[in-house]
Amino acid sequence: MNKTISTIIIFLLAALIGGCTSVEIPKVTKYSLETPATENNKIKNISIAVQHVRGRAEYDRKSLAISPAKYVMDSYSTAQWAESPCNMLTDNIIAYLSKKFDYVSSFPRNYNDNIDYIISVYIDKLTQVKRDDKWFADLILHYEIISAKTKKIIKNNWFREKIELNDSSVQTYVSAQNSSIGKFMLQLVSEINRNQ
Repeated sequence: MNKTISTIIIFLLAALIGGCTSVEIPKVTKYSLETPATENNKIKNISIAVQHVRGRAEYDRKSLAISPAKYVMDSYSTAQWAESPCNMLTDNIIAYLSKKFDYVSSFPRNYNDNIDYIISVYIDKLTQVKRDDKWFADLILHYEIISAKTKKIIKNNWFREKIELNDSSVQTYVSAQNSSIGKFMLQLVSEINRNQ
């Protein structure tokens, strides 16, 4: 009898331990901010240095920010950015502007060549928002175009795009944000050209 009870107890302990170790960890899907493709058509002989994009703390890490209700900020457990939005937006700006202008580099720079403008961008909002049973992709960026020669701000402006989403999926949200970033790039290029 004791041997039977011992066998049952060992079997139950093995089942408990085995059940605990076979818990599946949810897979995390990684998303990226990507500027829509643009033609490689240089507009003007302009040299630009792009400062590393800064932003609120929640946008300088990989978590995807979501606001399911007013005054509530959260993040997804199974979805995140491939890199911080600040890093991805910096790379996107440099890549996009390099197809439009003759020379584009990052800032600060360790070498001394002629730069016309310095671009500074700050992410104020990059969030999936739910309000009144509707979902939105909300993007707010502050940007400055600075004369590299005089160190004076030539343009100080805000870009805001709030797109209503067809559904609450992360993929729909990221697609809408990428579309908004494409519109921001067009506005930025237009502003640089206007100051020439």
